[in-house]
Amino acid sequence: MRRSLILFSILLSVGSIRHNVRMPERRNRMLMMQRRLGNGRGDVGQKVCYELLGCFTDRQPLALKRPPQDPSVIKTQFHMYTREKRKEPDILNYGDKLQSMSQSKFNGTRKLKVIIHGYKGSGNNEGAIAGVQAFLDLEDANVVVVDWAKGAGSTYGLAVSNVELVGRQLGLILLDAVHMGVNPRNIHLVGFSLGAHVAGCASEVLKKNNILLGRITGLDPASPFFRVHLFREKSRKLDASDARLVDVIHTDGSVDFADGFGLLKPIGHIDFFPNGGRQQPGCKDVKNSVVVSHLNEDSLDIHIACSHVRSWFLFVESLQSHAHNGCKFETWPCKRRFGSYAAGSCFPPEESTAAPELGYAADHGPTGLYYLPTRAEPPYCGYPLRAAVKVAEIEFRPKGVLSVRLDHGATRTNFKILCDQSALPPLSSLNNRNNPQPTFYNVEAADFGAFHANVTEIELHIKFEATIPENKPPEVVYPEILLINKIFLEDRRGHRWELCNLNLPVGSREESLTLKSQKCS
Repeated sequence: MRRSLILFSILLSVGSIRHNVRMPERRNRMLMMQRRLGNGRGDVGQKVCYELLGCFTDRQPLALKRPPQDPSVIKTQFHMYTREKRKEPDILNYGDKLQSMSQSKFNGTRKLKVIIHGYKGSGNNEGAIAGVQAFLDLEDANVVVVDWAKGAGSTYGLAVSNVELVGRQLGLILLDAVHMGVNPRNIHLVGFSLGAHVAGCASEVLKKNNILLGRITGLDPASPFFRVHLFREKSRKLDASDARLVDVIHTDGSVDFADGFGLLKPIGHIDFFPNGGRQQPGCKDVKNSVVVSHLNEDSLDIHIACSHVRSWFLFVESLQSHAHNGCKFETWPCKRRFGSYAAGSCFPPEESTAAPELGYAADHGPTGLYYLPTRAEPPYCGYPLRAAVKVAEIEFRPKGVLSVRLDHGATRTNFKILCDQSALPPLSSLNNRNNPQPTFYNVEAADFGAFHANVTEIELHIKFEATIPENKPPEVVYPEILLINKIFLEDRRGHRWELCNLNLPVGSREESLTLKSQKCS
């Protein structure tokens, strides 16, 4: 019954993203949902109160219809690591008049980092510990891991109900840290999925005490029940008012309510969209992943949530990279946002834009929305390159994907350039002077250590796979050859490799081409 309610509630959110739904229809659906849940606009859900944490209730018309679990059931633990105690953390408790904190290795002159896991997570898993060690390699800090595994490990709906309670618990720990001398500006919370919203709820405790945290990093903040204020009002989820800097990494967003575990909408001061913020390279996410996982919550694993979990891996890699002076996740803004990034038309020169690095060093750049490519396997950070092809103008209009493979050292970079001439105007209507040859692009990340921009020649392997409709009439002929006038590869630092070959035919058989670092006509 609970799973049916969760799924049914998620399905209603389609109204928020399908803009062609009329307002009266949306109101009717709202009224129907309220009747089904038995929770009218004036009703208040079950109210519970816990010592030190206050009271909890859902006042929204579409409440979860259940309060958070008792703290004695959730059993939240706060594990504190320092360079003195990297392997055996101290345990911090709230409401003990600073006793546990004062008896630990906690140092009020150090910065405070807090790691918060998400649904089905644990404070003891390898990912959380890797984050702890990476932070300690970089800074002599207090690093706290919030372990709320018992509150996050049952059904998703119940885990959502527990978010606010765990957030308040963390808020009390943070107040103790401030009382112990930590400057609120030096407090940095890092929350993955539901953990991002825990961080947002923790900030509310401090804001009520006129304290604003320094920074919150949201790693693909969970979308189900948080997509719109219909399910969770602003004070019960992460938003830009929760810290002086809220930076967010989006890796599994979707405009489809049934797909994508993370939020696609920007919610921070800085929002990063690796690979456009949707399905990540190397991931084979299940279609309608949200519905699939909620119908069978035991099925939620790395294969279904691969893109979602990638946000955590990217952040930890950014920590490790800074500790060893390695690859930095360089980003850039796109005025037309996702559309121009996905089309490859947004690829500005490095010196023309000021942009933050994704991850650890995001606090050293300007605010806004930023995009970048990453690699399919670790290390994910790479050297951004754009492959482009200018196609010949001919009577037929091919449509398909031009695969471009760049081999460098023992690694390779694969580009997939969508070439669609089918939507272009007829050749007879084109003026060659005013209508340049169509150019199609794709942006990817080459291996940072293997690719060198000072090379004079680059060998590419290309082939064209035409898109043929399954139900095409037998008398209709679809072109399966792409005619290329120019193909080039470029980086954001002014390096470019080109090959011009008028009307070079490319089909399904792989061809090898050599590009040179010189301009061709």
